[in-house]
Amino acid sequence: MPLLTNEYLNYSPKVPKNLYHYCSTHSFLSIIKNSNLWLADASKTNDETELIGLFENISNIIDDILLQYKSIFTEETILQAKICSELVIKKLTGGETPIVKNSKNLLICFSEARDLLSQWRAYSNNGQGLAIGFNSEYLKEFVSSTSYGFTKVIYNRKDSNRLLYKGMCEQLKWSIQDALDEKNHLNAQTLLLNLSQLIFSIFQEGFVFKHNSFSEEREWRIMKRFTSSNFNDSDGVDDYGYAEFLDGIFRANPNYCSSFSRSELKYRSIDDDIKTYIELGFEKIKSKFIKEIIIGPKCNISELDIKLMLTQFGYIDDIYSDAIKITHSNAPYR
Repeated sequence: MPLLTNEYLNYSPKVPKNLYHYCSTHSFLSIIKNSNLWLADASKTNDETELIGLFENISNIIDDILLQYKSIFTEETILQAKICSELVIKKLTGGETPIVKNSKNLLICFSEARDLLSQWRAYSNNGQGLAIGFNSEYLKEFVSSTSYGFTKVIYNRKDSNRLLYKGMCEQLKWSIQDALDEKNHLNAQTLLLNLSQLIFSIFQEGFVFKHNSFSEEREWRIMKRFTSSNFNDSDGVDDYGYAEFLDGIFRANPNYCSSFSRSELKYRSIDDDIKTYIELGFEKIKSKFIKEIIIGPKCNISELDIKLMLTQFGYIDDIYSDAIKITHSNAPYR
């Protein structure tokens, strides 16, 4: 999935050889036993600003851009553009628009850090879990053959502001001009529609950005937005060449791409909530995809237990194999 961030910020971070997924022992067993990863609902993460943190300064940036248009548009037109922009932003970030209400952002997170104390605490049951090192070549192959986004997270506020400015400067001017008639009367509905499309295109980049307090995580993300237009493809046949968009997530796809399968949309209950997710299956490449396993600083699983599991579920030939490296965390945390 092409990203505006790549285009406007010339952002093309090098993907490290391995990326690490920190998890509990329960999740670890599920991943190994079932050979799949879960892409979970992005709105239910540990970051309250998830997907909308990018917009923290958008109103000020729009004001700055509109100031540059004083010689082009009347004061009244600029004021209307400001009011309409604020309305669109409020509805988007509040989840009030149909495109947000009827969509799900599903993502899975990895880290460049193979043994990071804050990751153990936050994502691995307070150090009692494990971290799995995955071969990132297969992740790159997956996103190159599907419509999923794949990026290293940006924590720098200056970069997010630059994206907002570059992504909106010229397009904001066009949005206003298109809404003016021959007598320079502004059509408010047209302006709202134009601004909704413009600001939503920026809104979709939200998964690339995160608050700088999380910067130590050095996070990478794979993300997919499912909307009402791609929840289901009735017969599973790609009649018009839109298969990558019409994902038909109410049915599984065992041949989603050359290396991965994809489940139907699934659900699990957590206390007073239901969480949606999909399973990305790597059963075709299981012996090549996992490269390393790190046992957490407070985890009691033995290396032998892990090797027994890896042997039984077909990742290695026998318990004497070193094809998958198994190590213990060096984090001083007990």
